[in-house]
Amino acid sequence: MSRIVCIGICTVDAIARTIRDYPSPGGLQLFDDLTVTTGGNAVNCSIALAKMGVPCDLIVKVADDMLGAFVLAEARRHNIDTSGVILQHGGTTTPFTFVCVRADGQRSFFHTMGTNATLRLEEIDMGIVSRAKFCFVTGTMVMTALDGPPTAELLRRGRAAGAVTLLDTVYVDAARHWREAVEPCLPHLDYFIPSEPEAAAVTGQTDPARMADALQAKGCRNVAIKLGAAGAFWRDADGRQGHCPAFWVPRVVDTTGAGDCWSAGFLVGLLRGEPLPQAVDLGNATAAFGIQAPGASTGIRPLAEILQFRSTAKRLAVA
Repeated sequence: MSRIVCIGICTVDAIARTIRDYPSPGGLQLFDDLTVTTGGNAVNCSIALAKMGVPCDLIVKVADDMLGAFVLAEARRHNIDTSGVILQHGGTTTPFTFVCVRADGQRSFFHTMGTNATLRLEEIDMGIVSRAKFCFVTGTMVMTALDGPPTAELLRRGRAAGAVTLLDTVYVDAARHWREAVEPCLPHLDYFIPSEPEAAAVTGQTDPARMADALQAKGCRNVAIKLGAAGAFWRDADGRQGHCPAFWVPRVVDTTGAGDCWSAGFLVGLLRGEPLPQAVDLGNATAAFGIQAPGASTGIRPLAEILQFRSTAKRLAVA
């Protein structure tokens, strides 16, 4: 039994680099290479944790198909505990994402929700959750049957059992139900760790400090907002706040999964007993490794290397 349980979404990602333009109807565009890998917030974070040398439990839902077998095989290859993975027989497929990576490293996604949309609260092994020190739910906004009050109940039960609770979301362009999905969860959250666009969608605010104000007013204790190349903003339960700049890297190869790598580093910081700013900084350092290789967690290194990098690497100037 691990001290961290990651609950949420999985996918199989086909990552195409480099997409310079989209073809017109009936047209064809060439790209350089294709990487097929696991994806989805919970799987990405779990693999990043495993590569750092930190064990975790994974709870996702897959179909009894080739893609589901691939997800399970990859998780087990990294020695992730998959005893909580739910297997669905028939009715839908394991989720799949086609990732288009542009020359600047930014990416766009085409996604089918599959079993992510059918994951239900009653399917989750609460025994695993109750024995964990950290309960991280990640993938809100694309878990149709779990989002909103069911996730809030999951977090409530996790906290009642003694777990530290965390939540992360997925940015969906067409989504209009941000508040319905997130606000019921906030009173049961020790840490909400969205990206800046996700926090803006939930709160309607454009300034990170005002986003944190709105989220804490709804009951969340601590907030960390991922700002991409600008690093991350944090606000703790006592009202202290600050900004941790991103780390300089020689080349950004692929930002796929950067937020999930950040979450893994942040979790490890909390597990090590670091205060919020230092945990945020470790999230930034871990994400810096992730963006230097294609794929969601390919570039992640053992924790000792990331800690050494954090202590010596140059940080980007704050604008």
